[in-house]
Amino acid sequence: MTAAPTPSAIVVGGSVAGLAAALFLARQGVTVTVLDHDAAVGSVPIDAAQAEVRRSTPQAAHSHIFLSRLRLLLAERAPDVLEELRAAGAHEIAMADGRPDPLVSAHLPRGDELVALAVRRSVFEAAVRGAVLRQDGVALVAGTSVTGLRYGPAAADGTPVVVGVDLEDGTALEADVVIDASGRRTSLPGWLAEVGVEPPTEVVDCGISYVSRFYERRPGATPPRLTRGFTTGSSFDRYSCLVFPGEGRTFSVTFGILPEDRELRGLTDGTAFEAAVSAIPSMAWWVQPHNAVPISDAKAMNGLKNRMRRYVVDGRPLVLGLAAVGDAASTTNPAHSRGTTLAFVHAAAVADAVVAAAGDRTALALAVDAAVERDLQPWFDDSIAQDALRLSRWRPAGEHEAPVPVEGTLANGEAAGAAQLDPEVWARFARLQNLLETPDEVLADPALVAAVRRVQASGLRAPGAEAPSHDELAALVAATRAPKGPRVPEASRRLVAQAS
Repeated sequence: MTAAPTPSAIVVGGSVAGLAAALFLARQGVTVTVLDHDAAVGSVPIDAAQAEVRRSTPQAAHSHIFLSRLRLLLAERAPDVLEELRAAGAHEIAMADGRPDPLVSAHLPRGDELVALAVRRSVFEAAVRGAVLRQDGVALVAGTSVTGLRYGPAAADGTPVVVGVDLEDGTALEADVVIDASGRRTSLPGWLAEVGVEPPTEVVDCGISYVSRFYERRPGATPPRLTRGFTTGSSFDRYSCLVFPGEGRTFSVTFGILPEDRELRGLTDGTAFEAAVSAIPSMAWWVQPHNAVPISDAKAMNGLKNRMRRYVVDGRPLVLGLAAVGDAASTTNPAHSRGTTLAFVHAAAVADAVVAAAGDRTALALAVDAAVERDLQPWFDDSIAQDALRLSRWRPAGEHEAPVPVEGTLANGEAAGAAQLDPEVWARFARLQNLLETPDEVLADPALVAAVRRVQASGLRAPGAEAPSHDELAALVAATRAPKGPRVPEASRRLVAQAS
């Protein structure tokens, strides 16, 4: 009896989503070629990864937390990656340890399900990349750009069938399935348009920009406890400020501001950034020179969109032999810390679908779309709703209406507020935050709705954190930022100062 041929896959893009797809595919016997246009993306030693920010992943220069669902997935499918992250100093943080102050004495659920990984994105990606490079059945080709898709004979109903990719050097590669992991700026829509395929795409602006800076605690400096699960901080008057722990003694501080807020763009100046953090009493400890030192410049991230692409319409695949993972499939507001977790969950589902389809391209397309509907769409919808609620507070009255939940259900913000005061609500909301239950499962649960309504009827409110108003913070930024002129990176200014 002739053995079935080994299935093959091409992954376009060496993003963390592409690496995850390659790893999960290869560990199920699929031969994988990863094509990455970055020219030097071989093995990055963990101890050097802190300085490695891939040109194509600027989000690595910003705050991350890797949620419980991702940690559980690693424990199941890539325990070697989890062990390497632990060895690199990643912290496994129990959400109950970051409980809000009103629940400091409450009994809250513990256990493996509500534990996240605190580690910088660059270190996380280096650990995953190392596992991929060690994995039999995977070839990672760096410095290679894909210029288009290759097609075989169309299906009986005329649906285009992708069989490979064209490369910039004029050569081509073919495989049983092509997986797009080339990020939010993917060229895939343009390539598909050449054969008359236009996947329906929903795009909603996140209405937020971020400015982040990384720090390292000084030896012996004991930080305040976290009060927001795996982070600490809050949303204030038209801005937010949060601390995210990293591996070892590292951490990051991130401001969220409106994209049109010219007054707070000056937060990219290191002096202004630290003055602004210092002005928020609950955050000031983290940037005091005797507690921590900056290890990066303050960097902005702009142009953020919630975006969803679908490749099956009314039960009919628009294209066969193709799937998308990571930001090429869907993006959400990074404020919710879901991106990498969703990328890994979906990459695992796509890998499973490739193996289960056993060469049936239609079955593969339908299975991948079912995974999108199950694993991505609920969080995309929730991200849009949360952004709308925030913008109704941050922008002038009348510009944005707060979303009204369906009768008998809760808005995310309602559950979040009650979770600050009620252990029962906290326990369920924590599962939602860690992607262990969907928004519908939690926010439409009659028992939880009743619990939240009881908290609201009590008149109790969690105490708000003291902080400058937007205008006070803007004045502080204007007063402390460096005069305009040729920009010298913060790290370079420090080296010059040390040399002198």
